[in-house]
Amino acid sequence: MKIPHFSAKKKVEVTGVDSSLCLRYDVYREVEKKMKIGIIGPALSGKTILFQLLTGACGTNSKGTVLQGAARVPDERIEELVKIFKPKKTTYATVECADFPSLGSGCEITGEIAGRLKACDALAVVVRAHNDQSVPWPKSPVPPDAAFSGFLHEMILSDLCQVETILARNKDKKRTPEEERVLRKCQELLEETKPIFAGSWSADDEPVLKNYAFLSSRPILAAINLDEEQLQNLTYEGRASLQTLSKENGYPLVEFCGSLEMEISRMNKQEQEVFLAEYGLTQSGIARFAAAAYSLLELISFFTVGEDEVRAWTVRSGTAAKKAAGKIHSDIERGFIRAEVINYTDFLALGGSLKVARDQGKLRLEGKEYLVKDGDIINFRFNV
Repeated sequence: MKIPHFSAKKKVEVTGVDSSLCLRYDVYREVEKKMKIGIIGPALSGKTILFQLLTGACGTNSKGTVLQGAARVPDERIEELVKIFKPKKTTYATVECADFPSLGSGCEITGEIAGRLKACDALAVVVRAHNDQSVPWPKSPVPPDAAFSGFLHEMILSDLCQVETILARNKDKKRTPEEERVLRKCQELLEETKPIFAGSWSADDEPVLKNYAFLSSRPILAAINLDEEQLQNLTYEGRASLQTLSKENGYPLVEFCGSLEMEISRMNKQEQEVFLAEYGLTQSGIARFAAAAYSLLELISFFTVGEDEVRAWTVRSGTAAKKAAGKIHSDIERGFIRAEVINYTDFLALGGSLKVARDQGKLRLEGKEYLVKDGDIINFRFNV
């Protein structure tokens, strides 16, 4: 499929409501590497059910396969923008997920699994806390804090073996002082049974860490599968220990009930709201997991709006406006002139009107170095 060619001086308007704010989506978009979160855990922990509910997939990862899919990230801001613009099409942000084969009861990580996990930018470790007797344990029951700490131990051990091998194999070879320092610091952390992610790293250290792709350098989300009673009371074996472990290492923790999520998935929106209110919740566990995964990957959303489409575009936090324009099309990035920007909160405060925003001077012009903020509504001006 060919990307349409724009003549050198042709101006194309991008975003939507009136003729000066009409976003055109009839352009092909470049393919890029998407950030991915790997879902891992022991057998019968509920990880595959979580993956299926997130992505709508119906398969299982038998014979060591890795299932992949995209999970929609719920966003109330999109829903409000849809009410205002009544577009023909609505597109939410998504996060890429991969469901890995089950680990053993001790959460052992083989060299093959470690290598495949390194293709992910973040990991979600699913462990079981529920006491559903209809779901047998593969072996003897393992408390959720023990299962999660077991995974961390295996991950740290895998990285320590890698660091020691690198240092031993290359001890006679030249390394930059920066590289040597980072590797030695990694070794110290791992020997203290701390993940590399828990260390303090500068921007100069990041390229070295990325080059070696240590497993424990990735952000991790702890996902705890509860039963209905545990979800209501928020009490279960090992909860305090899990919270401490997560906090010490900077890992977010999401508690969900897999069986309850299955019921919720069959309900319409109104039924879901009533059902969740009975449990004192405003969002389902799947919605909370998707949002947490999105944040864990340091992703934010900016919006383009109009009668044709209201859409959330995903960029990394700290992305400049010109680079963000390339999410829509490479020609928009190449011919970038200015970005017309208003944040969602300010937009709603003005009654949800781009015309009012422009008349009051609230729709500001930003240059290519402007760092896009989460919730920005953007119209890109460009010329190619």
